[in-house]
Amino acid sequence: MEWDAALYDRKHSFVSRLGNDLLDLLSPKKGEKILDLGCGTGDLTKKISEFGVDVMGN
Repeated sequence: MEWDAALYDRKHSFVSRLGNDLLDLLSPKKGEKILDLGCGTGDLTKKISEFGVDVMGN
């Protein structure tokens, strides 16, 4: 089975919505390196990158 980002967003978008609260807990700081395991379509990875951190989604 191949990755289908549109299907993931349709069926599992709640994961990113629920993960938004984790950004406060994570409190990313510029210059940090963060690995986002299980990043799905990368919605939270993108938000983390906006803090100026070096983030990689996998």
